[in-house]
Amino acid sequence: MHISARSLSAAALCCVVAAAGVGCSSTPESAPTPSQTSTPPAPRYDLTGTPGTVLESEDFGERSTELADTDATLYQVVYESTSGVDNSPTAVSGVVAVPAGTPPEGGWPIVVYGHGTTGVQADCGPTLYPDLLGYQFAVEDFTALGYVTVLPDYQGLGTGGGTHPYLEPRTSGHNMIDAARAAHNAIPDTSTRWAAVGLSQGGQAAWAANELAASYGQGLDLVASVSLSPPTDLTPLVRSGMDGTLTRPQKELLPYLLYGAQQVDPTVDPKDYSGSVAEANSELLLTCQGGDTDAKESAVQAMAPDEFAAASEEAEKKLLDLVGRYTLPQVPTQFPMFVAYGAQDDIVLPQWTAAGVERACALGDSIVAQEQPEQGHDVSDKAAMEFLAAEFAGQSVPSTC
Repeated sequence: MHISARSLSAAALCCVVAAAGVGCSSTPESAPTPSQTSTPPAPRYDLTGTPGTVLESEDFGERSTELADTDATLYQVVYESTSGVDNSPTAVSGVVAVPAGTPPEGGWPIVVYGHGTTGVQADCGPTLYPDLLGYQFAVEDFTALGYVTVLPDYQGLGTGGGTHPYLEPRTSGHNMIDAARAAHNAIPDTSTRWAAVGLSQGGQAAWAANELAASYGQGLDLVASVSLSPPTDLTPLVRSGMDGTLTRPQKELLPYLLYGAQQVDPTVDPKDYSGSVAEANSELLLTCQGGDTDAKESAVQAMAPDEFAAASEEAEKKLLDLVGRYTLPQVPTQFPMFVAYGAQDDIVLPQWTAAGVERACALGDSIVAQEQPEQGHDVSDKAAMEFLAAEFAGQSVPSTC
């Protein structure tokens, strides 16, 4: 299906991603109020062992004016997925938006949009908020282009339960694929054709979904993936923490990364990598994006350059080995990919992304890569949307490898 040339707003991309961690500096001054509860109860679902099974579905309920104006039908769902850590069945929450009007011949195509960093706690799930923590723009734009649009919270965020293994790519890749499955299972007149799109943490998730689609995505037809500012290798970030060369926004990211690492390997103790300021402010630094930004900024400014140096060589090796397992690419992809990154990015440094693209090209991947000289972490998506339109229309875009 051909989509119009209308692209997502770069300004919107900037304002919805976390300044802490994988995001940009334009963030809300205070966190909005969740549409349900700031501390979702621990749910209990009868898991079936079948990924994509819809475990719960209801009307999204309270929503922002912008979402209401789309005339899309919104459902809040919980669906079954698979942990990338131990392959156990999990429950993941998300929002499914169905465009107004009549589906096209063959059914609505599906776009799964992976959000950037919002936090690591349950109440950081975008679907708990009337404006999806700002990610309403994805629903607005993609439903206007004629897609059933799915925004997964990722495992451990929102109402699905469990913990969030932040930046562990197999988990988020599974969550993206199963979000498409859930939408196809739940919504009549949907196609099996879908695309994985994401920004920052979501860009990593979209890349991982592309890599996993051949082995895990049976029953679906991935058309392409789009990864904007994706973290591909986190070992340089860990090394920067060890040698005291982190940028200010990277310092705000490290507590999230350490929390996520502990969810993957419980023997990782964040205290082994935290100086006095990080340890004293551990709860504050793990709050959701947008929460008490002034206090977070004060804590970050008080950090020593070596705030996240490892307590021992053994601890340093453990963390490097663990996050080294996150590195993308891991296997060749079978589906086209678009990757954009900014030359001025001070969070996911451009040379890290360029190296990931180079490794993927060496594997034979079909990648359209774009470095944007004047951009930081919040890149323009105009070329990405043109790429996606062409791929859905069956017009192959030449790789830049």
